Amino acid sequence: MRAVVIAGGALGEPAFYRPLIQKEDLIICADSGYANAQKIGILPDVVIGDFDSFEETQVHSGRKIVLPVEKDRTDSHESICYAMDQGCRDILFLGAAGTRLDHTLANISLLKLGLSRGVRITMIDEHNEIFLMDREATVPRREGYKLSLLPLTRVTGISSTGLYYELKDSEMEIGNPYGVSNEFTKDTATITIGSGLLLVLLSKD
Repeated sequence: MRAVVIAGGALGEPAFYRPLIQKEDLIICADSGYANAQKIGILPDVVIGDFDSFEETQVHSGRKIVLPVEKDRTDSHESICYAMDQGCRDILFLGAAGTRLDHTLANISLLKLGLSRGVRITMIDEHNEIFLMDREATVPRREGYKLSLLPLTRVTGISSTGLYYELKDSEMEIGNPYGVSNEFTKDTATITIGSGLLLVLLSKD
């Protein structure tokens, strides 16, 4: 089963998001993500939050799970955990980036939580698609997008094919971001690593 978790970050053109969502998806809104779901034109199955940024009385569809304001986990964190507890093995994470860089980075860190439980979490907006890998990944070419590889930890044994700048048994570590803005040379890029955590980003202007 797949879940779509909608957070309260920036959400641009609703028409971009509608085709991404399937009718059998479990739709979970993290607090003001409910307003983003309204923009897209979908009804959530569950709304989770402390409702400090969105009035609980404005929620008119889906089950409500009200959290305390003082807590150790963000509303997005709780929503991701709820999706995994329901048995979802694939999570689409929308509205996860915005003006609050702390929230954006916190949401990126949740990709590690999914990876540790065998769940693929993919953050998507109109300009970016981000996921985290610890072994191997196949990435289809997308017109107008560049592919970047950024380490969350020291990463060893990085090899790639299907890219202009290919790697063979390379290493990356934070502070030397040489894996930014690579170009596809084939319809599919393949990336493998020996150890570590590597962010894979498809991005366009």
